[in-house]
Amino acid sequence: MCEEVARRARQDGKVGRTVCLGVGYSKAEGGGGFHRSKTMERPTNITMDIYRACLDLFHKFYGGQTVRKLSVTLSNVSDDDGYQLDLFDPNYEKRRRFGYVMGQICEKYGSTALLRAVSYT
Repeated sequence: MCEEVARRARQDGKVGRTVCLGVGYSKAEGGGGFHRSKTMERPTNITMDIYRACLDLFHKFYGGQTVRKLSVTLSNVSDDDGYQLDLFDPNYEKRRRFGYVMGQICEKYGSTALLRAVSYT
């Protein structure tokens, strides 16, 4: 889901600062769930940055019930034309370009042309 959110942001030339994770629990276990968000230092459309934010939220708020529904959103959106380089993350530009190249390959050869290995497990 994080891959799809990041891909759509890149297609539109956007980045977002706030990642929202929604988890709905099964009605058989009482229903409910949570919807929490995390604002990052800098806007991103990099899949792994969004994924790590979702994992942080999930581990912090998950109650152990059976999960019925998941949602991932990216908000606080701006254009991806200007960004601040980070001296402590020298690979940021490389990871950013990698996302765009993956998107171009999937656009040309289909959405299943490139998949992460974890998707097969």
